[in-house]
Amino acid sequence: MVLIIRTHQHIIDIATCIQGGYSRSDVKAYIQQCQWTSDSTSESAINASIDLTVHLLCMLDVGEFENAYSGRKKLLRAQGSLQDFVQETLLEAASLKNEGTKLDGTFKMYNVVRIAGFKLEPTSNLRDHLRLRDVNKTIEVFHHASFLMAHTQSSIFPPGLVNETLTTLAFLFPEGERETEKWYKKQDGPEELDKNILCCVKVDRRIRDYKYWHDRLIILKTEFDETRPSNVTQWWNYRRDVSQWYPLWVAISLTVLFSLVQSIEGALQVYKAYNP
Repeated sequence: MVLIIRTHQHIIDIATCIQGGYSRSDVKAYIQQCQWTSDSTSESAINASIDLTVHLLCMLDVGEFENAYSGRKKLLRAQGSLQDFVQETLLEAASLKNEGTKLDGTFKMYNVVRIAGFKLEPTSNLRDHLRLRDVNKTIEVFHHASFLMAHTQSSIFPPGLVNETLTTLAFLFPEGERETEKWYKKQDGPEELDKNILCCVKVDRRIRDYKYWHDRLIILKTEFDETRPSNVTQWWNYRRDVSQWYPLWVAISLTVLFSLVQSIEGALQVYKAYNP
């Protein structure tokens, strides 16, 4: 991907224009007037530079990407203000019924992974937050908590979206919980993870209070509740229903014990048969 941007200041200049309400055509005209390079500038390079700046401003994958396939509709900002574009992209989604859905204390990413066998995939695309890919049971989580904290008063995003996103991170990655902290730091590429995801203190477990991530939370919680462990490790960690967990492991322990006793008795009988 060819870019017209050459320095950090170029990005700031484009961002200033975009935040100032410039249309895309106006930003293009501004870039062409600046003459940042002596080479002739293609329109595709200008568009790519604008899209990159928009991505850095609002953490949304915008524009055309060569040799890339996401399986999702491409976000193309052709005209209008950045605020209008973001608000049209990140819409409220509260169409599913929330009756019986409870975001209890067991519903945290650490349990979703170790008990239900889901995979965590940190994403830098806010639009993909809490998106579940059924094919490989992967949950995408927008992990840039520092970015969100810096935009709590921003006018770029729809009202309440930033705080609601931080709140989802607060109960998925509980602050001060050692097991979650140790597990999170062991994820792939730990140097790229935002550790402030473990510092989102405002927890709200009332599903009705969520407007933007409401439906995705219901889908995830339903999948979590309906998934049963598929291996010994998951069964050991499966303690959502203590009344089932204890009898299960007592039965398994007794079975192992009786099998061991029978094996020892059989070995003794064989030994005595050859050594009367």
